[in-house]
Parts: sequence; structure tokens; C-alpha cells
Amino acid sequence: MGKRVLVLGGGTGGYIAARKLAEAARKQKLDLEVTLLTASPWHEFQPLFADVAFNTATPDETRAPVENIGRKFGPRVIIDKAVRIDAANRVVETEKNGKLDYDYLVVSLGVRYGWEAYPGLAENGVHNYTLEGAMEMARELAQFRGGRIVLLVPETPHRCGMYPYEAATQLAETMRNRGVKAEIVLMTREARPLTPLGPDISRVWKEKMDELGVEMVQHNGVQEIDGEKKVVRAGNVEERYDLLIKVPPSRLPDALAKSEGFQLKGDPRWAPARAKDFRHPEYDDVFMVGEHSMPAVGLPTAGIPVHFAAEYAAEQIASEVAGGYPVPGYVKTMTCVGYFGTSGFAGTCEICYDESTGRRKFVCYTVSTSPIVRLMKEAFYKSWIAALK
Repeated sequence: MGKRVLVLGGGTGGYIAARKLAEAARKQKLDLEVTLLTASPWHEFQPLFADVAFNTATPDETRAPVENIGRKFGPRVIIDKAVRIDAANRVVETEKNGKLDYDYLVVSLGVRYGWEAYPGLAENGVHNYTLEGAMEMARELAQFRGGRIVLLVPETPHRCGMYPYEAATQLAETMRNRGVKAEIVLMTREARPLTPLGPDISRVWKEKMDELGVEMVQHNGVQEIDGEKKVVRAGNVEERYDLLIKVPPSRLPDALAKSEGFQLKGDPRWAPARAKDFRHPEYDDVFMVGEHSMPAVGLPTAGIPVHFAAEYAAEQIASEVAGGYPVPGYVKTMTCVGYFGTSGFAGTCEICYDESTGRRKFVCYTVSTSPIVRLMKEAFYKSWIAALK
């Protein structure tokens, strides 16, 4: 009987893992059954939601039917919701299909948006972390006639650490180009931009924000959002707004929160994983490659580390099924690109595994700030979905 691989999540990590495993089974003639379980009928490329909010992409460009992953690349696709993982018995409980058995499990369920974590956060402001939210944000920006825009980051780490800085600089450029007088305020717990990525990248972003007049306000913990008075209150500061743009706090997906052994000790917002190979600390047959596990291994909560973690997990599984051929380690460098106002930013991080801490660490530096980088990012993002149409 062939080995059964169950992949949870139809986003970046789930798509990459299922595709790589199905391709390996076909090319290497492995006796491997690959199943992708996802709650949504759509594969969404979520970084493009920001483009929808700024009217540089259409909703149709952000997603494709998730069943196309099976049609184009071969894995079986089941549209259903994972409810709980029973890793001791190699079973995933689902909402509609009962129990699914596996020999290997790849978990990439992203994060849950914890809007309820702060009073008033759910009810007030706009965001682009869902397609519907991005469309609402686009409408609000189109109607904005001037005033104070506060971009609120309640806590870190959060999904895509670079996003607030991309959004703040794009807002400043957009309002300037429209001739709208706007104060752009980024309210965050960080003292300087992107400090985890090192002084080089932090300096470049600080200079860009200063150039565009973006004010950066450090708070020491959000207390509430008062929608009636349009004020964000923190322990050390209050910020008035005319338009509030919010970044969601990250929380553990429900299926992991309800599963034994899938909450990180000391910080239940995240799920555990071994930094060396992305396996669950207690179960070698379970790979934890979603954003929910990146903080546990020392990596950012972003699509690029998830992408490479999913590839690495797929290679390890294929190797074991084939008999144990050598597998290259997790990527040693990764380059991230971002919007830099109307230009583009590219930075590279060198990554290594630290045996003494059992975590990964990275050193990052700026590669380029150029309009060409912006074009590269737009082309890559839109081609991702176009390839699944």
C-alpha cells in the first residue's frame, strides 16, 4: 500500500507542498497518494489584496479555483474544513468528511485574525487582509478627501512584517499624486522600521518614510479603539484619526488550537516546529510549514519562508518514500521584494541554523531600491494566479 500524504491548507504553503509531492510521485514513480484539504474553494494569493486596496489589481487577479491545483498538478483536492488533528493516531477530523488517515501530514493553515484581541478593533477601521476587506479599503481611499490616516499595528509579529511600511509609503505617494492633504501616521510597537531585519534595511526604510513625511509613533500596548471619538488609545499615547487602517493580530488557527500538542508553550499564538527540519517536535511524520509556525523556528511570518519550508518538507517526504536520497537543506538565502512608495525594494537575508539555540537566525541587507523591482514584484504576484487559471 502506498504512503498517504495529507496537506492541510490551500494557501501558499499547502499549494507548494501538494504540487511538489504530486510532481515527485509522478517523475520518480513513487507510490504516493497526495491529498490537499482546504476549507476554501479558492486559492488566493493574499499579498495581492493590498494591490486591490490601492486599485492596482482586480479581485479576479488575486485568486483561482483551488480545484485547479488538482487538475493541473495531480493531487486530490477536498474542499472541507479541518477541525482537529489527532497526531498520535495519524488522523485529521473534518467538518464534512469525518476522519482522514495519513502517513505524513503537512500543516500550512496560515493564521487566524484575532480582531477580538483589542476593544473596538473589530468594529472600526478598514484593512486589506481579506479580499472583501481590500475592496472596502479601496472604496474608503477613493472617498478620502483629506485628514489624518492612522495605520495601526497592534502587536508583532504579524502577517508580513514589511506590509505596514509598504502601505504607509504608498499612502503618502497616492495622496500626494491625488493632490489630497493627508497626514500619514504609522502606529506600531517598533521604535524604528523593520528592526528585526537589521540596521541596513531599517535605515533605508526610515529614510524613505522621512522623505515622504510619514510619522512613526511607537506605542507600548493598545488599550482600545474609540470609534465614536475616532481615537486609538495606548498606554503611552492617543492618536486621533479620520481614517483608520488596521493590521490584524495573529492567532492560532482553530484546528490547531483544538489539537493536543499544537500550541507553542509560552506563546499560544503560534504552533511548535523544529527549526532544523520543520517537523513537529513530537511527531516526525508531521511537518509544520505555515505562518503559524515561523516564529517558533526564528523566521518571519511571511510567504517567502513558508514557500521554502513547504518545498523542504515535500523533498524530505519524497526522499523517505524513495528510500532516503540526500536532500538539500532549507534555503540559505532568501530575497524579499516590496513596494517602496511608487518604487520597489529588494532585500536579501542570509539564513543559518544555530545548533546552540535550536533556531534559525538571519542577517539581512538591502539589494536594490528601484522601479524595476516594483515591476518584478507585480509580475511575479500576478503570474502566480495566472498559472492556475
